[in-house]
Amino acid sequence: MYCRAPIPENASAICTRCRALLYRHIPDSLNRSLALYLTAAMLWCMANIYPFLGLKVGSIYQENLLLAGGWALYEHGMGELGLVVFLTSIFFPLLTILGMIYLLLPVRFGFVPPLAGRAFQMVRLLEPWSLVSVFMLGTLIAIVKLQDLATVVPGLSLAAFSILLIVYAMARTNFDAESLWRTIENLSATDTALTELNEDDVLLHCHICDGVQTSGHNCRRCGCGVHHRIDNSIQQTWALLASASLMLIPANIYPVMTVKKLGKGEPDTIITGIIHLIEGGLWGLGLIVLFASIIVPFAKLASLSFLLWSVQNRSDWKPRDRTLLYRVTEWIGSWSMVDVFLVALLAGLVSLGLLANVTPGIGASYFGAAVILTMLAAGRFDPRLIWDRAQLVDES
Repeated sequence: MYCRAPIPENASAICTRCRALLYRHIPDSLNRSLALYLTAAMLWCMANIYPFLGLKVGSIYQENLLLAGGWALYEHGMGELGLVVFLTSIFFPLLTILGMIYLLLPVRFGFVPPLAGRAFQMVRLLEPWSLVSVFMLGTLIAIVKLQDLATVVPGLSLAAFSILLIVYAMARTNFDAESLWRTIENLSATDTALTELNEDDVLLHCHICDGVQTSGHNCRRCGCGVHHRIDNSIQQTWALLASASLMLIPANIYPVMTVKKLGKGEPDTIITGIIHLIEGGLWGLGLIVLFASIIVPFAKLASLSFLLWSVQNRSDWKPRDRTLLYRVTEWIGSWSMVDVFLVALLAGLVSLGLLANVTPGIGASYFGAAVILTMLAAGRFDPRLIWDRAQLVDES
């Protein structure tokens, strides 16, 4: 346990055991993040009102909105995947932005908003699923892939979405949760700081607001449930990994999309799609899809399986390295969604009849399910279990 000590502006405090970021000193954090989130809200509106991409072939021109990808999947009978695309690229980012504005704006004017803890929980739970950056990568890949079919015309929405990606990242970077909760506690005249600690006390850490306490089932700051360790973490993670492994089999067997030019075209699986990209001279694009769609999912399964095996066998081998492996695995997993976004964007934009047409395949649904299951598995794994064995070895 660390005591929070003052640090210089723009400095960071790092855990000496696992090198995790403990906290940062961001000057004027609340005002800066509020301004950025307000800007992000305006950019979100622009990105969803104006045309996103246009496709021009001779005298034929068509354009679509940001929503078109998810809607196209729904029209092709893949409503569940269309809903995932809509939630992760449009709706969850909006809820995150509005949730932060709901928290920061009243605090800026000197009062605490109702249900502040619930709003903060919503923001923290939805942030990992707000895949703005992954969607943008899928858009760039789609633009490159469409060069062989027609002339791609970027819309005002694409420019707004690009700026939104930068502003949204800056807003998250400039936000200091501890400053917010200290301000809320000062305004509401409450103090949840841990002042006394007995030798036999078990520390309970809130993974939502980073509050620390020694008793109770709910966090005294945000109201979220707290626990010493995630209940049945190993069993839940194994179950989710097994389900993801099963989903990856049909995801790599069935086609993910069919691209037809002048009425000719064959269904492409993930592997054949990568091969066609490389054969067409798009080495960089093919390697990106290979990394995101093949290497990352299987590497994530392997790394989480290794971590589970090491915890179950009470291994004390390099806990810091295993913790770093877990962080990388958790962070990189969402980037596999780029293939799903690519299919949605192409299906929503390329609908030119006999000239060119893109139809999503059932393999995309299985692949999307596998990605979601691996992300859930990483969330259910408790990395503190890695250090329990190491701590026992140190004490002995």
